[in-house]
Amino acid sequence: MGSNELNIVYGIDKQRRKSVFSGGLTRYYFNNYEEDYSGNNVKKVHYITGGNGITAMYIETNGVGQLYHLITDYQGSLIAIANKDGEIASFDGSEQKFAYDPWGNRRNPNDWKLIDTRTKWLSDRGYAMHEHLDGFTLINMNGRVYDPMLAQFLSPDPYIQSPDNWLNYNRYTYCLNNPMLYTDPSGEFFGAALPLMVKIGIGIGAAVGGYTGYKIGEANGASGLGMAAYMLGGAAIGGFSGYVGGTVAAGGGIMANTGAIMAGSYTNSMGMAMLSGGDMPPSISFGAGSFNFGTGEFRSIFDWKDLSTMEKIGYGLGALANLNDLINQTSATLYTQERYPDGSKDIISHSGIVDDASTDKLMSFGPNDSKIGAGGFKDQVGGLKPGGGYKKFGLAIRKSTTGYDVPVSLSKFQSVVVNKHLFSGLRGISKIIPYQGATTNCVNMSSIGFWLNGIPNIGIHPYLLHYSTAAYYGGFRPDIFSYYLNNN
Repeated sequence: MGSNELNIVYGIDKQRRKSVFSGGLTRYYFNNYEEDYSGNNVKKVHYITGGNGITAMYIETNGVGQLYHLITDYQGSLIAIANKDGEIASFDGSEQKFAYDPWGNRRNPNDWKLIDTRTKWLSDRGYAMHEHLDGFTLINMNGRVYDPMLAQFLSPDPYIQSPDNWLNYNRYTYCLNNPMLYTDPSGEFFGAALPLMVKIGIGIGAAVGGYTGYKIGEANGASGLGMAAYMLGGAAIGGFSGYVGGTVAAGGGIMANTGAIMAGSYTNSMGMAMLSGGDMPPSISFGAGSFNFGTGEFRSIFDWKDLSTMEKIGYGLGALANLNDLINQTSATLYTQERYPDGSKDIISHSGIVDDASTDKLMSFGPNDSKIGAGGFKDQVGGLKPGGGYKKFGLAIRKSTTGYDVPVSLSKFQSVVVNKHLFSGLRGISKIIPYQGATTNCVNMSSIGFWLNGIPNIGIHPYLLHYSTAAYYGGFRPDIFSYYLNNN
């Protein structure tokens, strides 16, 4: 920091309107628009909003414009910037990916144990989409300035938002000292930042709970307003149980998935027991099994022959959640090729999974021969070479390799957490399996690896694998809410 100086001018709405940095930068703010002046350079930034806040920005520097897409986490923190082609943007020699600790300090996006040593970024926005003042290691949160090192604001909150919570009386704290649950968009009023997983849990729980309430009301001969009360009560119970389960899973930690199933199922069954007047005994699910407190019965996936189809699905998904808890510890990336080297669309694509730390290929199944040239599968499709075409690509049996080239720069990506030892075993088995485009191919083997790691997916085509895996990590977790399918 040293001799750095920053002067901020606020408007009558208590929001910043102008900042003057001692290094010669002057910045003007007006809602979702910023304008920077530094010497003879003029930079105009238009922030484009969507249903989840700021989703893109258009930067015009000295008359030359570029559109960027902003990738955020559930708190709205900026974690990556992509260009108009969907590739991670580069700036000042580095990929524009970002990471933060729970309090907002910048971390190395490739290794969170390390701090981010970069000094220049394409955008100053970061934690909770606020403006980082990196020359001061501070964050400007509109109404107030925040110090992530101290986890404190530099000035007191003018409002006691939650007078029944003693933590709110320390008016310098950030979000009641609970940054994983709340965000503070204005610097003066905090609010819950619900992960998508929690929102989905609330929705699924409310829908299933409403139907359960209807069945309880039907059993009690309810109609009209009475039936509506049962359904609303069931929806409220189900929605709250979905909130509880989703929150536990989103919080992470040891056995988080199993803990989420236990917490959500117990909350739901206790609520339904009260709504039914005791006709529905309480129970608790553990994932692959469940225990009924009323009958003393324990049912599990091992009672396969006695289970209904819905219970088989429910316990099966629950078992995947248990498996995911027990074995997964390796951070990796699923790459899905979407373009050829000449820039044209790759409709066949390729799936490859790479260990983030070692850059080893955990699974990249492909043909192990010289028939595939530098152009990739495109050389074998559409008759670009004599004898090419889809038939030859799909039916020809070839030697295989699990180390097929992963064209990272031509691929979209999805971060995953897996067990590298399971993939090591799968690679060993795959060595004796021939490659065939229509059957034993890259997406099949990657999909099998994910299933072995307890990650549900659709392994029919690389794009389907990518989007189903992205949905899973984005919060669509059928394994977490599998207890709704069990009758015990």
